[in-house]
Amino acid sequence: MKNWKKAIALVASAAALVSVAACGSSNADGSSDSGKKTVGFVAVGPEGGFRTANEKDIQKAFEDAGFDLTYSPTQNNDQQKQIQAFNKFVNDEVDAIILSSTEDSGWDDSLKKAAEAEIPVFTVDRNVDVKDAEAKKAIVAHIGPSNVWCGEQAAEFVNKNFPDGANGFILEGPAGLSVVKDRGTGWGNKVASNVKVLESQSANWSTDEAKTVTAGLLDKYKSDNPQFIFAQNDEMGLGAAQAVDAAGLKGKVKIITIDGTKNALQALVDGDLSYVIEYNPIFGKETAQAVKDYLDGKTVEKDIEIESKTFDAASAKEALDNNTRAY
Repeated sequence: MKNWKKAIALVASAAALVSVAACGSSNADGSSDSGKKTVGFVAVGPEGGFRTANEKDIQKAFEDAGFDLTYSPTQNNDQQKQIQAFNKFVNDEVDAIILSSTEDSGWDDSLKKAAEAEIPVFTVDRNVDVKDAEAKKAIVAHIGPSNVWCGEQAAEFVNKNFPDGANGFILEGPAGLSVVKDRGTGWGNKVASNVKVLESQSANWSTDEAKTVTAGLLDKYKSDNPQFIFAQNDEMGLGAAQAVDAAGLKGKVKIITIDGTKNALQALVDGDLSYVIEYNPIFGKETAQAVKDYLDGKTVEKDIEIESKTFDAASAKEALDNNTRAY
């Protein structure tokens, strides 16, 4: 389909070209008026330290690689706005689409449209659950760290620190996200049989909400002597730490978080957190390279896993002192 459109574009008059805005506009062949390849970025938008670092890194990497990238963030995890942005990119005949989805389902129709238009899609950070065989053809690769690995690291920390077993809580992100499911799967893969999760609740990635939720859980399960809290992101872990401190339990309840923001590492150094698992947001170069390679006709791996690491108080202090953190 795009080949036909390219043929039409070649005979179009040069006089029909117009100047483009800073964000770029595309011709019928998918390239911008500047001659650059065009990429649409269906993004999550403001959500915390990880998201800001990740999306800025992707934008910079595509700019450095010579692409014309249009950034389209949503608000409040609004999937419908993401779908609208995705479909517009298809209609605009961009050369490729990057998708960081707010939800893992509901993408089949849009992906089918991309497949029919021969527009490759690259999912970043979060996977999508696609049922339709034609829709699956649109997805070239997924790029991001392993959420399952992150959950496994949290479980192994609890196992090591509580060999005789322990009770605790899990603070989850919003329901319906692959990241939430995968981190839960990783936890389940490794957690010892004598470790009991008294309750799991969503705090929607929010520090304030996590503080409120944790305070309620600590009061509800006071007699069960909770000893750990696994928060699926740093912001929730920091909120949990506030509630633990207010309850007079600092140092008695170990808090594990995922992301690796500077605020979390500082809280780890200060003793408010016990263990921080990095979910590395810096993979813009890998994403831009995957898109470039595919558009150049090269083979691209289906799953490009980004390496992450873990921090205790000592390694967190070293990272902060060396100023090596990007976010």
